[in-house]
Amino acid sequence: MSKYAFSKILKLVRRYHNLQLNKLIKNKETKKTKASIYKELLIQRNDTAQLIILKMLFFWISTGNIEKFILSTLPTGWAIKPGDFLPQLVVVYRIKGKTRTGNYELVIPHYKGSRYPSLPDYKKGSHRVALILKDASQIIVNAATESEGRRVIAQCSKYVDSKFLTNDIRHTKNQRVKTDDMTLVRADFYPRGQNNSQPLWRFYL
Repeated sequence: MSKYAFSKILKLVRRYHNLQLNKLIKNKETKKTKASIYKELLIQRNDTAQLIILKMLFFWISTGNIEKFILSTLPTGWAIKPGDFLPQLVVVYRIKGKTRTGNYELVIPHYKGSRYPSLPDYKKGSHRVALILKDASQIIVNAATESEGRRVIAQCSKYVDSKFLTNDIRHTKNQRVKTDDMTLVRADFYPRGQNNSQPLWRFYL
């Protein structure tokens, strides 16, 4: 893993972890002693990876949520508000033939569908195809070809609230990405995006 990718992951972990802690710290029902402990567990920019893991482990074990944390997906946030808190379906794909590894998430913002969506399998690759919605949130697919990416986006966009839909589809070629056949595993629905620490419902596909 490159230093850039590692730094990006650490930033994402810090943001998600601190979001949960700050909610508890600001909660009027949280006792001062616990709030003080939670403040100590906030991840700082200069924390080492080992310290970050220790803080997260302590927090999630102490709250009894370690199992939920490991199994849950993570809702995506966008730079333009209210992107962080919009309803979204996080669809989990896995490399065909793999049972535990090779997971990849595809996010459908402004999800307005049922609990049983009909979504396609696809071939992953180095073609990044993105549908830009009216509030700058996106459906992004890394597909083997541009046409494959457009096919997946066409199917996913059926579940997007129509008032946010556009025809703004952008295609770029990424650095070399291994081509794999991806198959559906499950879908997690977050009605308020990153404002939900856990999905409202989960559907196994």
